Amino acid sequence: MLKDLGLATEAAKQVRQPVILGALAQQLYQSFSAQGNGGLDFSAIINQYRKDT
Repeated sequence: MLKDLGLATEAAKQVRQPVILGALAQQLYQSFSAQGNGGLDFSAIINQYRKDT
């Protein structure tokens, strides 16, 4: 998922299209991955938000 978000964000930059939510999603998944969750399915990110509540 992180790779796909990076590719989409880069493609949007090349054609000067803003992807604010895409860039935000990329940042969230980068943080999630950096916490050792990179091998999990992308839907596992919900667990991060369940911890915060």
